[in-house]
Amino acid sequence: MKSWWLLFILNLPLLQEVTRKYLVHSDLVFFGADLLVLGTALMIGLQRKLNLKAVPLLFWMLSGLFIVLTALTHVVNGNHIGLYGIGLRATFLPLIYLLISARYVSAGETNSERLLLCVTCWILIIGTMALLQVALGKSHPINSVWGTTALGVGDFATKEKAVLIPGMFRPASIFTHTGKFGQVIFTLVLFRWCYLLFSQVKRSTLSYSLMLFDLVVIFVSGQRAALMFLVLAMIIVALVYMRQHGAKVRNLLIPVAIIPAGLLGAWIAKPALVTAVYERFASVINAVPTRLEGNLWLPIKTMLDSYLFTGEGLGYFTFGSRIFGGVQVFDAIKMQGLGESSLIRLSGEVGLVTASMLVLAYLALAIRGMCVSIAGKGIGVASGALYFSIWLICLMIWSNTADVFANSIVTSLGFALSGAVLTAVARKKSTPAMAYEGIGRTVGAVSVPG
Repeated sequence: MKSWWLLFILNLPLLQEVTRKYLVHSDLVFFGADLLVLGTALMIGLQRKLNLKAVPLLFWMLSGLFIVLTALTHVVNGNHIGLYGIGLRATFLPLIYLLISARYVSAGETNSERLLLCVTCWILIIGTMALLQVALGKSHPINSVWGTTALGVGDFATKEKAVLIPGMFRPASIFTHTGKFGQVIFTLVLFRWCYLLFSQVKRSTLSYSLMLFDLVVIFVSGQRAALMFLVLAMIIVALVYMRQHGAKVRNLLIPVAIIPAGLLGAWIAKPALVTAVYERFASVINAVPTRLEGNLWLPIKTMLDSYLFTGEGLGYFTFGSRIFGGVQVFDAIKMQGLGESSLIRLSGEVGLVTASMLVLAYLALAIRGMCVSIAGKGIGVASGALYFSIWLICLMIWSNTADVFANSIVTSLGFALSGAVLTAVARKKSTPAMAYEGIGRTVGAVSVPG
């Protein structure tokens, strides 16, 4: 299959959101995109180039058991078949993107760089739109969603001080909701930074300078969790980088110098604005314990008491299921706290034990990413695998305070960028080209046939 078509498919998570916001205001956009993705995967499979064996066996075993148990629950509860379809889509559609991405990445050495170029372009588009929305004001038509002004935007505020600056708000950029904006920009920025720091490719100073723009977009989004997890991810990245390269930390010095200098310059130019941004993001320190208590610790008691082995049915509380009779988990289940958590939502659908199987299944993919990263350090494949592991672990932690795994745009995008995790590389290599010849060899403890 043509590389340009595969690249188009891997950009679908964002293209469908843009289409739904600005052109076709219907969930049928998602259905059309899903057909394209599934059709593409089927064609690759018929060509015997869909490398299913690259997926860890543990993932297949746990996922298979998960499907069997949830299917039985669906039959017993007598739910609409559409609910089960929505649940399966949210749970396993990202895997289809991952398999297609693996085919694309393994088809050529430059394909990882093309993904990086696409990510950079998307960040520029998303960031420019967000800055323009803020500059024109909350009531400007540019901030409308489906004709409703300011629908989907959020307040740039803290719980203690309310709105920090009158008129300042969190834009939605090209998305229908500011929450999607923050989660997507975290996904894209982390991908770009991992490639810039780990792939041993000579790049211009401009490439690293754009890291400052990436950071500005994070701040404009107002998504506190996005910055918190980006910082956490960069700490992990720095530790891995120094472990692999020792004293050769020149790539790290550029962003370390650019980012503080940029922040200092912004503070000198607009001290009140920078102070407000600081207070917004610093408030995450107080927000985390509160959100964990309300979305995880308190609701988990209800899950242990009433939803340990079974639930209302897969898809019952998932986003998009309302047309089939689904509801929000915090509207249907009486529990302490709010329960806005992927684990709580999934436990309410399938039971805590069955939900834990899915968590372990995806952890197996994260572990595999680390194996690929260690085996092929210095090349694009290794950078992509490292990105996937860090991103997935961050999302798993994040999902305890927000139901990020119910947002298929974010999860599909992250998996669409992560085909490297299913690509094997040779342990010993002198050039990136030689590394790609190692497809099919053993990576760490994981054997991946080509």
